[in-house]
Formats: sequence, C-alpha cells, structure tokens
Amino acid sequence: MLPFLTSVLSPKDYGIVALISLVSIIMSGVLTLGTGNSLVVLYYKEEELLKRPSIIWSNFSLLVINGIFWYAIVWLVAPSLSFLIFQTNEYQNLIRISFLGSVLTTVVDPWMAFLRLNEKAKKYLSLTLAAMFFNIVLSIYFVLILGWGIKGLLLAGTMSASIMVIVIWFFVGRKLKFHLNPKLFLPLVRIGFPSIFGLFAFFIIDYADRQMIERILSLSDLGVFSVGYSFGLAMLVAVSAFGTAWPPFFISYVKKPNEAREVFGRVLTYYIIAFGSLSVLFFFVAKPILILMTAPSFHDAWKIVGIVAAGYMFKGCYLILVPGVYFAEKLVYQSIIEWIAAILNIGFNLWLIPLYGILGAAYATFISYFSLPFLAWFVSRGYLKVDYEWFRVLSISIITSLTCVTLYQIYEYFSSDIFNTMLYATTVFCAYLIITFRISLNKEERDIILNKIGFAK
Repeated sequence: MLPFLTSVLSPKDYGIVALISLVSIIMSGVLTLGTGNSLVVLYYKEEELLKRPSIIWSNFSLLVINGIFWYAIVWLVAPSLSFLIFQTNEYQNLIRISFLGSVLTTVVDPWMAFLRLNEKAKKYLSLTLAAMFFNIVLSIYFVLILGWGIKGLLLAGTMSASIMVIVIWFFVGRKLKFHLNPKLFLPLVRIGFPSIFGLFAFFIIDYADRQMIERILSLSDLGVFSVGYSFGLAMLVAVSAFGTAWPPFFISYVKKPNEAREVFGRVLTYYIIAFGSLSVLFFFVAKPILILMTAPSFHDAWKIVGIVAAGYMFKGCYLILVPGVYFAEKLVYQSIIEWIAAILNIGFNLWLIPLYGILGAAYATFISYFSLPFLAWFVSRGYLKVDYEWFRVLSISIITSLTCVTLYQIYEYFSSDIFNTMLYATTVFCAYLIITFRISLNKEERDIILNKIGFAK
C-alpha cells in the first residue's frame, strides 16, 4: 500500500496522521481497562466449560459500555485536543474518526481472545489478515481514487474496524451462547487494572518519540520516521503472534516449575535463533524495499527499520523472561520494569534526537526494549530458576549483532555502486544463515529442520 500512498501523501501528512493516532493510543489503556490479562486469568480459573462464554460476553459488554463513555468524552473535547496538538482546531473531526476506530477495535478483543484461548490459530490469523485486507482496500479507494488525503486514510481504518465487528461477530460472537454476568465486571477490572500502568509505559516507549520529533525537528521528519517505523512494526506482528501463543503455554506450567526450568530455557534459545534471523532479514531488505516502495522524500526511512525491528525482537525476549513474576503473583514488579524502560526511553530521546535526528529516536526505542529482558531476568530469577542456555544465546546474539551492523554499514557507506552493494549485502546475509545453521544448532536440530523442508538425507 505504501508505494501508492507515499506518492499522494507527503511526509507532513504522515506526521499529522501519527500525531492524531496518538490520542487513540494514549487512550488504549482506559479503553481496555487492562481486561486482556484478567480475561485470561478468569477464563483458566473457570473449570466448567459451559460457564466460560459468560466471561467472554461480560468482558465484551464491559468494553462496549466503557467505549461509549470515553467516545462521548473525546467527541466533546476533540476541539481542545486538536488545538493542544496542532495549535488549531482544524483536526477535531479527524480525531473523532480515529478514536471511533479504536473503540470498535477494542470491543471485539474478547472474541479474538476466545480464539487464542481455544487454540483456533487459523481462524485468528484469517480474521487478522481480513482486517488488514479491508484496511488496505479502503485506504486505496479513499486516498487514491476519491482523493480524500489523510481524512481518507483515517476513515479507512475506522470503516475497516466497523466491518470487522460484523465479521468477527458472525464467525465468533454469534456462536457463543450469550450469558451476561455483571458480577464479573469488578474482577475483570480489579485483576486487569494494574496492567494499565504497563500499557502506558509501552505507550511512552513506542510513541513519546513522535511528540519529541515534531517539537525538536519537524512534521516532515515525523512523517519519514513514521513510514520507517511502520516497516519495522512488521517485526511486532511476528512478536505479537508469538506473544499470543506464549501466555497460555507458560501458564500451563504454573504447577510444574521443575519442567518449566528446562522448557523455558530452550524456548529462549529457539526464539533468539528464529527472531534474530528475522532481525537480520529486516536489515538486509530495508533499504532496497524502501527505495522501491516509497517516494524519494521517504527513502531515508530505511535507516531506522532494522533498528526498530531489532528492538521489538527484545520485547519478545522480555515475554519469555518475565513468567517468574507471574508464577509468584508479583505483577507489580512487571509494571516497575516497564516504567524503568519508559523513563530510559524519554531520557535517550531527549539526548539522541537533537544529535542524530530520527535515527536517535530509533536508537532510544531499541535501548528501551533492550533493557526489558535484562530487568525481567534480574527480577524473575528470584522466583523461578530457569536453565537458560546462555552460551548458545550469547553466541547467536553476537553473530546476529555483527551481521546487522555490517549490513547497515554496507548500505550506508557503499551505496554508490548498486550492483556491488547488493552483492556484498547478499553475501553477508547468506554467510550469516550458513553460520547460524551450522554453529547455533546441534546435529539433531539441524536434521529436524532439514527433514521439515524436505532436504533430509
């Protein structure tokens, strides 16, 4: 979609969209009330299968009521928000449109959670891809065909969310026997509320840099940053897919800590191998893809893609290293960890953006996410002893880091000759894959992979 949109929308337009979206992102915590976590807890605690749909419907009803309440407030204060962000009330209706999309996306979360909790991965993936498809089609129609600009882009997101409410209800909601239990409202909020603070921390990590770039640099710089960031977000999609499957998996080991010691350690190793390779891929393709898919005014965005992607990889590491906190029911420590990372993000943004521009903001995001798994390991080790394969993890990490730096340097300093640049980059990428395959995996693991792809002897 970007090749088309960047030919119509300017970096400044993307900067405006990024700032408008901030309103919805800031409000995401109060829209969900943290019930994503509490839903999982209550769902697994309820041993009677017939009573579990009442948890889903109660959560859905709570989010609908809460969404209507907050949308009414945002509707009323939209002129003030527009003036606060842009020093004009010109964008008040765009704020309303964007926030409505967020409300609609939030209310179907319980139905989507039901799919995850019941291991219906194919249906979950299909609905997720359907949402992306509707958004792309409507964006192209509103922006390119009708010429509605940023209004069309935001309206496409809201309309695709509306369509998905109907689609998800048809495939999921209507098949769940309706049973509302208002007594569940309080437990849903009480258990989930502490996680709201964590959501705000992640908001700071992911989006505080947008405000700083706009204030310190310009809206155009923010637009370039947003395009590069959106490519890096593809890593978050992969990490989120892992994050969706991971909680039910590790929760199943709550009463089996001895088994968890070995299993969790092996999971971290395989995660580093898989997502480390994915990070290298982002560094490898970032510049060629950005040049091919965007207008020249957006080409510098390639510099931040790999850095953002690598940062999100460490967010996944954090998810693997934090279960000890859950086992000990010390969730307050999780919020503390996330807020330390958020404070680091603010500090490094203030320091690095004036020095390195949008690249400094990407560095700040990376450092913040890089800190999360180390803080989580430090805290969790007192509650759950896990046999992590540190030698393999460190070896893979060093090889991956050196490869990413090398690819970045090739594209940054040897770009005058396109043919040789791509030859060098491709050689480095292939060498990385071979080395990782031979060194990071033992013979048994290599044989399993070869067998899966049809190259077994």
